Amino acid sequence: MKAANSSTGIAIPKWLHELHGSYSSRRDLALVQGCAWGVTALVVGVAVLEGFDLWVVALLALLVVDIAGGVVSNVTPETNAHYNASRRARVVFLTLHVLQPALLIWLFPTWAAAIAVVAMLTLATAFGIEFFARRSAAAPSAVAAAIVLLTAIFLMPFVLGPPPFVALPLILALYVLKVGVAFPVDWYPDRNTGD
Repeated sequence: MKAANSSTGIAIPKWLHELHGSYSSRRDLALVQGCAWGVTALVVGVAVLEGFDLWVVALLALLVVDIAGGVVSNVTPETNAHYNASRRARVVFLTLHVLQPALLIWLFPTWAAAIAVVAMLTLATAFGIEFFARRSAAAPSAVAAAIVLLTAIFLMPFVLGPPPFVALPLILALYVLKVGVAFPVDWYPDRNTGD
């Protein structure tokens, strides 16, 4: 990555635009990467302590680095602008995010119903904002839906018993924040001129 002029930040390679937009500040890059790798290290450490096989730990690492980094990345100005510019890119992004809960269901089938419900409600919120609401006015709706889902995730162990992986509720909570709140809302409506 080479530096652009100081007013636009660091030029991001085209193949990373979906993660960071076309430009990003050093601060935003550090926040995204710090969150992604910090949370991943925590989850991987817990998975190792719980004795999961190496392949499960590796899959969890890939999953969590994407979800945790995305929570922060999706509210940065440049990533927000990148996705605001194209409805098609937003729909593709949301559609691809059925894969993460599917992977969690495959890894933790005893909590399949809970994972599926959280994923469906999160995606319904995000698609609802995309197709029926103004993205620039969607923050209150997204936050309200997230509060309900996060409360449900917190209560799941009391209803379903202990999760098959102690960090599973954290992963689900980050998924809700990334897909249901951070992504679908246009956080900088005065900056963007999307479709």
